[in-house]
Amino acid sequence: MTRLSVAGLVAVVGFVASAGAAEPAGRYAIVVRKDVADGPWGKVVRFLEAKYGGKAFAYGKSPDDVRRDVGVYHPRYVCFICLPTENFPDFALEANKFCRTLDDDPYVDAVWGILTGFDEEHALQLAKAEPVVIRRAFTKTLGAWLNWVPEGDYVTEWTRDRGELGEKKAGEGFALKSGGPTSDAEDARYVHELLSDDKFDLIIGSGHGGHHNWMLMYPRGQGYLTARDGRLTMIAPGVNLPLAASRPKIYWAVGNCLTGVVNTSQNNFKNSYALAWMKNGTKQYIGAVQSTWYELNWNMADWFLKQEGRWTFSESLFLLRQWSNYLLTENVVSGRDREGTEFTDGIFVLYGDPALEGRVEKTREPALAETLDVQETGDNDVVRMTYKVKVNFVGEGNKRTAEKYDGWRIFCYLLPYQVTDAKLEKTDFSKVVLPGETIIWDAGKGLQVGDERSLTFTARRVRD
Repeated sequence: MTRLSVAGLVAVVGFVASAGAAEPAGRYAIVVRKDVADGPWGKVVRFLEAKYGGKAFAYGKSPDDVRRDVGVYHPRYVCFICLPTENFPDFALEANKFCRTLDDDPYVDAVWGILTGFDEEHALQLAKAEPVVIRRAFTKTLGAWLNWVPEGDYVTEWTRDRGELGEKKAGEGFALKSGGPTSDAEDARYVHELLSDDKFDLIIGSGHGGHHNWMLMYPRGQGYLTARDGRLTMIAPGVNLPLAASRPKIYWAVGNCLTGVVNTSQNNFKNSYALAWMKNGTKQYIGAVQSTWYELNWNMADWFLKQEGRWTFSESLFLLRQWSNYLLTENVVSGRDREGTEFTDGIFVLYGDPALEGRVEKTREPALAETLDVQETGDNDVVRMTYKVKVNFVGEGNKRTAEKYDGWRIFCYLLPYQVTDAKLEKTDFSKVVLPGETIIWDAGKGLQVGDERSLTFTARRVRD
């Protein structure tokens, strides 16, 4: 797709009454090894083809065999179907590269995920998942994130803060409280009770993790949630409690190492932490396939949580990747920061159907008020789009959109459909990049509460 980059073009843009962007829709590509498609797992392929009107692309040795054909298809979504015996750290990197090279620009070209399971029946069950609306969340990191969901519970992961709890009640703000667990055993029992109540639509985890477990406290502890043969067990000194759940949910292992490693030659999928949760109600799981030391994935909250349901779980990861690619392509980051951005961007993977609707139920005004007005020009498939943003909230902390970085300098927005031949007409952003799937904007400096910017461009719609 044609990429347009314009720097330093400043104009006054008249306000146009705008509606929110249309629900993103588009072609659904299923990428699968030929022998997998021809075997029992073929039922998963056929179901997705029927569900989305999708098209299967079967390869022999490598997904790269069909990359050109998938690119010509212009998918909005790419679903890689994999047996659980795949080497997932290697495959995730390959899939990431695949979805960046469907055209000739450096940006991600499709919302993608990997659909797998303990067997074809489990994978089919995940493919049949219904939309997940997030009303109540559990987090063992960054309790203030609960301010972006209707309700939730927080338990500290830091050993330095033992005993710290928090709660977000409907219609109220997040509030800390004391009196929580004071030992690894108490922490394990407390978290076990919360998760066993099975009332959460979203689970957020951080701290040390592995292929088969999650350490509950950071930086060290003796309490673990472990996986074996698709079952979960909470263990700590004097604690051994099975955990079972069935409520449809989303799991975001935002800061855990290695929980996205479903299978390698050394780690058997039967003991996968991610797959065990996907046997216990989880419909989508984001985790890392390598040890992570850099917090790039935390910035996904800027889309997934802080825009109040505007974007789905999988779209939010896609937009994070677009954003991080801008940081790299435009040399916004350097040194160790650049190294961490490059590394982390490639190691987080979404498991499940990438087109699944998993989004937060709105509970407050979003951090950014974004609108997109789309007008027909009368020319064949050429539209004029006017995007407008106003800042409602600037947070604290170390994330790039926080006060420390002077607010919202760089961000991106998913277009309702793919476009090509984009031509920027006017803007008051410092720089705009239009890869075909998104608007990526750079204000040149951080935007604060009340600041507004806009842009108008024409483009040709890529028809489904």
